[in-house]
Amino acid sequence: MKKAGPDKSIGGYQDLELPFFQANLDQASVKTNSARSAIKLTLDSVSAKKLWLPAYVCDAVVEAANDLCIDLEYYQISSTFDVDGDLRLGKQEFILAIDYFGLTGDSVDRCLKKFGQGNTIVDCSQAYFSNHAGALATVWSPRKFFGLPDGGLLYSDDPRIRQPEHNDVTSADRMGHLISRLTNSPEIAYQQYQKAEQEIAALPVSGLSSLTERLLHSVDSEAARAARNRNARYLHERLSEHNQLHLHVGDEKAPLCYPLLPKTKTASRSDLITKRVYLPTYWPEVLTRVEESSFEWNLVTNGLFLPCDQRYTEEDMDRVISLLAIQ
Repeated sequence: MKKAGPDKSIGGYQDLELPFFQANLDQASVKTNSARSAIKLTLDSVSAKKLWLPAYVCDAVVEAANDLCIDLEYYQISSTFDVDGDLRLGKQEFILAIDYFGLTGDSVDRCLKKFGQGNTIVDCSQAYFSNHAGALATVWSPRKFFGLPDGGLLYSDDPRIRQPEHNDVTSADRMGHLISRLTNSPEIAYQQYQKAEQEIAALPVSGLSSLTERLLHSVDSEAARAARNRNARYLHERLSEHNQLHLHVGDEKAPLCYPLLPKTKTASRSDLITKRVYLPTYWPEVLTRVEESSFEWNLVTNGLFLPCDQRYTEEDMDRVISLLAIQ
């Protein structure tokens, strides 16, 4: 509800009737137009000279560093998602650690303990419901969890990392696929979605738009958290014995998805798509940075990242399990 005041409009045409919830914004000291922008803002603010990235990372993070002409090195992760034990940081070097799927917070904590909070950026793009890690910067991407046109959140107590001067004003241009999905199947607006993703990649660093912030306040995040936890536990109880990944799926995680690295033959991602079960790929570009048969190669090539979000019920999870046709 808009606050009363001498300039508040009264009358005229109706606007959208959106609920208003307390969004998970309190722990964000900086609000940006994307997680990529938040990472770029952090690196630029601290004058980073070199950044260590996991080889298992999306190109958006790579491009953020490249845009600033920062030297990059890649490190390997273990099957527990831990940083290469031989890695050492030099002066003015930083490391980025990822809370993969919202389920690898323990490995992030071990990274922070080893490399220090002041040298570590924590990417929680896949872990919206995680708390800030006490690192140099913690970054979240709410649009990976909710229907938003853009947006990124950042927490840091470093005074050099400050809110961008100008907010993004282009969010309305990226609403087409979201509006379409209200009444149509996802296939109809998929090209619009891809176009929106390309536009986000090209955005300059800006603050969070007023539209995206208002939309984020319309989300019942606690209900979403509960639904994700329920669905993730349901999948884990039925699939953990078939999973090469040793995961702890607790009540507090509310993960992005349920990652399944099958021990035995299952339906493929392509098979599931023919049944209109759409799984993401994390991330094909990684194959250019790793050796065949490495843990990262196995995740990209054979990993199945099962939806478990707030749109779905246990009945939907049963359908996914059935379609996997585990042998």
